[in-house]
Amino acid sequence: MDTSSFRHSIQTRDQVLVAHAQNQIARTSLSQDDFAQALSRELHRSCPGKASAKDVPDFSSTEIGGDVTEFVKATGRWLKRVQRWLSGDQDLPSWLEEAWVSALEPEFRDHCVNELASRHGLIGARQMESQQCANKSFGALVRALGDVIDTGSEVFDDQVMCEEDLPHLPAFAKQCRQVEARAGELGRRAEELLANARPALKSIA
Repeated sequence: MDTSSFRHSIQTRDQVLVAHAQNQIARTSLSQDDFAQALSRELHRSCPGKASAKDVPDFSSTEIGGDVTEFVKATGRWLKRVQRWLSGDQDLPSWLEEAWVSALEPEFRDHCVNELASRHGLIGARQMESQQCANKSFGALVRALGDVIDTGSEVFDDQVMCEEDLPHLPAFAKQCRQVEARAGELGRRAEELLANARPALKSIA
């Protein structure tokens, strides 16, 4: 997926967050309402006290979920708030930034985290929670390597990287970041397993 077309104009953290949500809505079957619902769930999961204080509706509560009329009203009110953030009519509050990222679908979330991290010279990577995550990350690493090879062949067809390659460089840079992130995830997972295995190995010796 190439999201480089909108990145050149992105300047602030808010714009990064909003742009990736807009990109998800534009490129998938998920609507603004789907994103708004996901954002509400993440807010009540990660910071329930703040969510309640900021009048974020909890659609899983019996108060709202058990009353169709109230559910429709709450959905409409919340969607309007989210739409104002998505359109840029209102600045994105700092208290919902983490939940905003978590509300994105995995692929868009990864791109968003990597872009936010790259602004500080870092690499965005998630903490693995299971072997299944490692399997998925390895598959994603293989795909990312394939993307780098495909785009890199265009960049290095003349054996150098120069100004003539500028049209390919946004995608190439993004793909290299993806390789770094996935490789970092897998490397940390391998190191964790090695660290956990060392006490057992020492006792056997």
